[in-house]
Amino acid sequence: MLQIQLGAERPADADDRLGRATVGWHPAMPEDEAWQAGRGVWKFNADRALSQDEVQIINTDGIVLAVARITGISKHGDRYALEGDLLRGDPRVGRSTPSPHLSRNPVTYI
Repeated sequence: MLQIQLGAERPADADDRLGRATVGWHPAMPEDEAWQAGRGVWKFNADRALSQDEVQIINTDGIVLAVARITGISKHGDRYALEGDLLRGDPRVGRSTPSPHLSRNPVTYI
């Protein structure tokens, strides 16, 4: 599983490659927003990311915000964004992840 940890919500760069106005998470964030915030744009090993079945988007408290099935990636300069199917209503959403994010990097492989 791929895990992406989001920091607090903040304005996106003016040239955000996914056209987002903000990045990060906020309390009561819906799953769709968490998926859009968390799916990219990151530096990661594309082959390794594609070998994973799912991605968990979590906040800095280790709470799962969204879960998606990975179907591909898109390239944005020297970074990537995940493509996938959001698993709406997944029972892991809203709960602590059983796999704590131990990396200093926002992207980790579990």
